[in-house]
Amino acid sequence: MPTNNSIEQIIEEGLCIGCGLCASVFPSQVQMQLSPSGHLRPSESTALNSGQNTHLQSFCPGVVQSGMPSDKVLNPENIDPTWGAIETIVKAHSGDAKIRHKAATGGALTAISQYLLESGQVDGILQVAGGGLKAYFGHSQLSQTSDDVIKGSGSIYASTAPLENLLKTLDTGINIALVAKPCDISAVRLLGKKDPRIDRQIKALLTPVCGGFFPPFAMDNFLKSVGADEDDVQSVSYRGEGCPGPTIVRFKNGETITKTYLDFWGTDSSQWYMPWRCRICPDGSGEAADIVSGDTWPNCEPTLEMMENDLGTNVVIGRTSRGAEIINGALKANYLNIEGDAEPKDLDYWQPHLVRKKTAADARYAGMRAAGQMGLSTLDLRTDSLKKCINESDYQQELVGTTRRIKIGKHRDDFSEESSQSS
Repeated sequence: MPTNNSIEQIIEEGLCIGCGLCASVFPSQVQMQLSPSGHLRPSESTALNSGQNTHLQSFCPGVVQSGMPSDKVLNPENIDPTWGAIETIVKAHSGDAKIRHKAATGGALTAISQYLLESGQVDGILQVAGGGLKAYFGHSQLSQTSDDVIKGSGSIYASTAPLENLLKTLDTGINIALVAKPCDISAVRLLGKKDPRIDRQIKALLTPVCGGFFPPFAMDNFLKSVGADEDDVQSVSYRGEGCPGPTIVRFKNGETITKTYLDFWGTDSSQWYMPWRCRICPDGSGEAADIVSGDTWPNCEPTLEMMENDLGTNVVIGRTSRGAEIINGALKANYLNIEGDAEPKDLDYWQPHLVRKKTAADARYAGMRAAGQMGLSTLDLRTDSLKKCINESDYQQELVGTTRRIKIGKHRDDFSEESSQSS
């Protein structure tokens, strides 16, 4: 039997997101590998000892996810009950029209990354670029030029280990900015409590608002639906070249297949395929990050008309004084252009699915524990107070529903029946 909160148990309970931080922290014992289910997962060549497992539990996003630590919050009055610390919030896009068009939405994170590099505030941007162990995966990339940043822009809706090389990069002594998912950023923020290099050398933690990504079986289904065989695929561009832009499958023989964003994801967000860990995520809005950027579509679902005419605009949030300072600097230097004002309540309109997950998180974790699992812990995410936003009947429904889904195996990496499409 796996030991309590061990890597093996975290994977077995469907809570591993494959971020790669455990492989970075324990490089001689843990390596990221392709699992039988098709996910990137940590594999132990030598089992972690009890002390190492205790250390793992302090940062692993399969055990705990955090918001902003209180010592990083400039003004406690700026903590929104739903969305966390917000020092500044605007609607903006890249000041470069080509980047705005190429990037996933309005190019805000790409523009900010360029600003940090070209102003000399960092030596590199640790980001995710396309490719890896599979053609449609992502991989960790250290970008040290603006061209590299631009080439790596765009969302990757597939298995990726963005933190696999984090500590190796910090070992070189350079200063970086990190662009990764909210759960990844949480892990790094928590690791920083014990590793001083995190605060010293990572000058900014950047994240997109995240709703999840495609598990391997769903990507396999998509490729089959467009008549593609995985072995023939050269690369997949998930979005960009518009807002959100098309999904483009490029083949080794030079041919391409182009589908719309809605062809890829579907028209109803409640039916999206995604890994179990994404379904029970307590925070897709990056509360532990310095800067967050997200889509501004009503209900987070673009219409065909919007996809044809939207030039791309991000909501950009500075959660710390450092984040707000960087955003203001990027605006003054014209890396970012203001599109309009924004306020926290707008996020309810743009990201309602994240509101639902945040308020249901406590009930779902109670349901996981009722099924005999360890559940997920949260820090600085106000999970206890947010659970009061749903009534007792809905709370029990979420709890019981989560337990039922676990009992039939929906949490498992290898669960791939069509029924996993339902929430």
